[in-house]
Amino acid sequence: MRLIIIIINKKGKKTIWFKIHWFLGITAGIILLVVGFSGAMLSFEKEILKAINQETYYVDVPLHQEKLTVKELLEKFQAKMPEAKINGITHSTNPEDSSVISIAGEGESARKGVNKYINPYTAEILPDIIGKDFFSFILRLHRWLAFPQEIREVGKQTVAISTISLIVLIISAIVIYWGRISRAFLKSFTFNPKHKGRAFLSTMHSAIGMWVIPFYLLASLTGLMWSYQWFNSMVYVIAGVEKPQRQMQPPQQNGQKPQEQGQEQKPERQGEKPQRQGEKPQKDAQQSGKSAKFDDLQKAVNIFNVFVQKDYYSFTVKFPQKGSVYSFNYLDTKSDHFRSSNTLELDINSWQLLKHERFEDKPLNEQLLKSILPLHTGEYFGLIGQIGMFLASLLMSLFTITGFMLYFNRKNKKKKKDVKIKEEF
Repeated sequence: MRLIIIIINKKGKKTIWFKIHWFLGITAGIILLVVGFSGAMLSFEKEILKAINQETYYVDVPLHQEKLTVKELLEKFQAKMPEAKINGITHSTNPEDSSVISIAGEGESARKGVNKYINPYTAEILPDIIGKDFFSFILRLHRWLAFPQEIREVGKQTVAISTISLIVLIISAIVIYWGRISRAFLKSFTFNPKHKGRAFLSTMHSAIGMWVIPFYLLASLTGLMWSYQWFNSMVYVIAGVEKPQRQMQPPQQNGQKPQEQGQEQKPERQGEKPQRQGEKPQKDAQQSGKSAKFDDLQKAVNIFNVFVQKDYYSFTVKFPQKGSVYSFNYLDTKSDHFRSSNTLELDINSWQLLKHERFEDKPLNEQLLKSILPLHTGEYFGLIGQIGMFLASLLMSLFTITGFMLYFNRKNKKKKKDVKIKEEF
């Protein structure tokens, strides 16, 4: 703090900070406007999608009828979509919520898969979500300016540099207006609408800026977690938390290595004849395998309900690549946000609980690192935080516009002064 005061007292240094502020505002302002506006639109993505897709997210609850079991849901769904490869299911305890079945996707959706919403009482496949493609575009705009795949990294780095610029803009603004802040801290949060011209623009620019500083710092620092791997790793090191490793997907869906060209396929079991070229696989064998797979998943769900001694809102479980170990991610009924999920792993053959990690039992540093996205969107602090981040993101356009207006006002004023000096001589 003393260092800042010293810098302020030195007019030359303060001028440098001012030039840094307006230069970054002019150069990075447009990018920050785009990032801020897109961020504001993403703030209430889930709420908007649920509002316009109520027939997909919610179902009518029939009288005197229980939800179908997980096995029944999967079997009925598979009968309707026999070619679909089911990866897992999300099931809610809320009577009005639909269930979600995850199936293997193609192209851009290959990594995350495709979600199909179904009625948990009838297994009816519900309509696809309207507006998801729009928000997907907004997300790409927010993260890398929606640049195509070939130059995506350029857009990503542009956004990252602009994010760093926002941090420098905040620091330089504090230095520039420190005199006003130190003299009347509370007054620095207000401005007089009766002021006119440059005085009004300047005080409004600085006063509203004081309100949004915490939101911009939080959004910038969390946003850099996706921009730079070194920054991401550094945060984990500083926090003293082991960084989770992203699980690599197998080359093929069945987890087997691709065969070399010309290598003859061997039967899996002794006495089993290899399938001839052009010969269709036996449907009975396929159905038998799927039925056994669904039986195992239902068994896993039953064991899961035994081990979980607390009411939960929903769970997500996927089929294991191999073996009998099933991993569940579930949310408690009073979860703070969508990332405050718990993890449970169990072995259906031995009925052994292998791992059970509750979000609430984690230390604060681990909770925060697991909550980077809710922190970024403001959801971590509830509806008030979400609204605050939405308004702050939306106000980015105000700072860009008023910043440009102040810049051109100052430039025109200087030009008139130079003309006056020339006329005097």
